[in-house]
Amino acid sequence: MATISVPDPIPASNPGPQSSSSALYTARVDNLGGTSGQVRVHEGPASPHSSAPLVDGELPADELPAHELPAGPAPTPVVLLPTGGPTAPARGFNPEQFLAMAWSTCLGETLRVVLAECGLPHESHVSVEVGLHRDPSGGYRFAPRALVTIDEMAADEVQPLLEAAHARCPVSKLLSGSSEPIVELREPDSA
Repeated sequence: MATISVPDPIPASNPGPQSSSSALYTARVDNLGGTSGQVRVHEGPASPHSSAPLVDGELPADELPAHELPAGPAPTPVVLLPTGGPTAPARGFNPEQFLAMAWSTCLGETLRVVLAECGLPHESHVSVEVGLHRDPSGGYRFAPRALVTIDEMAADEVQPLLEAAHARCPVSKLLSGSSEPIVELREPDSA
């Protein structure tokens, strides 16, 4: 079993990676199975809350009287994930955890595809840490780090597979600055 670390994808304009011990907060998650698996969030809320489908922003559909249910197929369920800050007594997920969940899941799935393309039936496990640091230029910055394990393979065999997955993973590209996020103003809906 080999564990390989993906370098911190921090743009060159920022100082080098800082240790997780210098982080103000570090979120830790583990993904097993990529997009068809699951993510374990360390120190997260007890469980996400699911609600019944919403009907026109009103009561959940399972709480409406039968005569008020809309005709046609049942509405799609809405999953509500509570949000919170990185410190106690927050009872929801924080941005560091969401980023860690996204990267671990995407990198895990991309690695599964790379392994399958190479005809390798090995299981992989992706753990991600996202540290919150003060940015010397002002504000804060994230310092993400992925730790990848592939069962029953030597490190020299894993490294090229990991590099291929990291190069193909859309979240890795975003974190590496290969993709540029777009922020747009959206006008509120007028009633």
